[in-house]
Amino acid sequence: MWRKQLDAIDPSWCPSWPVEWQRAFHLVRQHLAAGRPLPTSPGDVMHQGEDLGRWVRSVRYGWDKLTGVQQWMCEHILGIEPAADAVSDQRARRIHCQPRHAGTMTTDTTGTANTAAATGRSGTARRQ
Repeated sequence: MWRKQLDAIDPSWCPSWPVEWQRAFHLVRQHLAAGRPLPTSPGDVMHQGEDLGRWVRSVRYGWDKLTGVQQWMCEHILGIEPAADAVSDQRARRIHCQPRHAGTMTTDTTGTANTAAATGRSGTARRQ
């Protein structure tokens, strides 16, 4: 029964990766279907508590950590390609490969504060 419910919500659902990844994928897909451009930088678009630009960036710079199916979905459904300069961009390497929820504060192992603090924002974000 749960499989039918998941298929009704999102037929591309696959339980081999985290539900948070699939949720962010689905939100970006909805964003694009509404005729909006692909968000590419952290803080560009907040939707339902997810920083879509941050997620897209983490996918591009974490491409080799995705499964082949996830890579195909990102490339062919969302139009996301791996970053050409993934190794040289130190800032992108600090970004987690998980979407960040609004109102939470996370840090990586070096203690880098969240994207809002790193970009000098006051914690406000555009909402869709």
